[in-house]
Amino acid sequence: MQRKITITAVILLIILAGATLFFYLGGLKKDPKKMAPPQLKRYVKAVAVTYQNLPGVIESSGRIKAFNEITISAEVGGRLTKGDHIFKEGQSFREGEIVALVTNDEFTFQLKAKKSKFLQAVATILPDLKIDFPETYSKWMAFFESINIQNPLPELPASESSKERIYMASRNILNDYYAIKSDEARLIKHTIIAPFDGTLKDVAVEVGGVLNSGTRLATYTRNDLYELELPVEAQNIHLLAEDMPVQVENETGSDHWTGSISRVGHIIDPTTQSVKVYVSVKAQKGNRLYDGQYLSAIITGKPVERVMEMPRNAVYNGNEVYVFKDAQLHKHTIRIAKINNETLYFNGLDEGAELVIEPVINITNNSNFEIIR
Repeated sequence: MQRKITITAVILLIILAGATLFFYLGGLKKDPKKMAPPQLKRYVKAVAVTYQNLPGVIESSGRIKAFNEITISAEVGGRLTKGDHIFKEGQSFREGEIVALVTNDEFTFQLKAKKSKFLQAVATILPDLKIDFPETYSKWMAFFESINIQNPLPELPASESSKERIYMASRNILNDYYAIKSDEARLIKHTIIAPFDGTLKDVAVEVGGVLNSGTRLATYTRNDLYELELPVEAQNIHLLAEDMPVQVENETGSDHWTGSISRVGHIIDPTTQSVKVYVSVKAQKGNRLYDGQYLSAIITGKPVERVMEMPRNAVYNGNEVYVFKDAQLHKHTIRIAKINNETLYFNGLDEGAELVIEPVINITNNSNFEIIR
């Protein structure tokens, strides 16, 4: 029993001595020195800010459409007859050529009958005029002799007195004359004349078809003058004005045309924040244009004064850039004067400042920078 107690006491003494030694040696250990994080050195491309006057060149693209496109409808009844060329889709006409005829022999004969009756009425009043109005007899005789029922009536002689006008009115001369002139105006509508160089499309009636007044015949599209509709960013609209020259080319760049701004819109598209600009373009001999064709355009607008050009991808949050100073990058706000496809014009920084002209990401307080020129 005594021996067990002695052994237990020795074991406890050894454990106590080991623990004391462990804590003593632990207290002698020194804390390691804290090392400052390493300074990161990065390189950015920067240039010194300098301002100058730059050209206000604007690039855009869009589709052209015919400057004029009208719907041809019959204004009188009759039968559709071929004009100077066939009345088919794709057929072109020169200005002044006959596109089609609306024949109505019955109306033509009725008009000739009216003219014949009017001629008889004028012949009836001539003896009375010679007695009652001798001073006007000669001009009415000349009017009578110039009437040809195959041709439009000549201009009615002017009445020189109220008595003469009353006399003509009482004989229905004035009423009959203007009734015939009204029919002659209707007869003109039987001939459809091309108002400009153009091409037929969407033809709705074949030659020989019977027409009523108001029947739609076809669509007539101009083929010598077109209009190119271009979207331009609203911020650049102030650089444009009517009649400015525009260089136009097709998608491959193989064909070129010269146009001019015909008008500038005043409504901003809410989805694209752009304004429509309309460019007048003429077709050239051997270099045709087609309705709906996609074209690119370069407009030389007004010059932009005291600005600098930089890449758009180096601008953040719409108008913020980085400026290099004392090995660090600092954010600054700029004023944007013009937006291009891949660059922009700006001012608002001090000249000589080192402007970063490439995208920079993951900037920290420990980042040091050096410039690459």
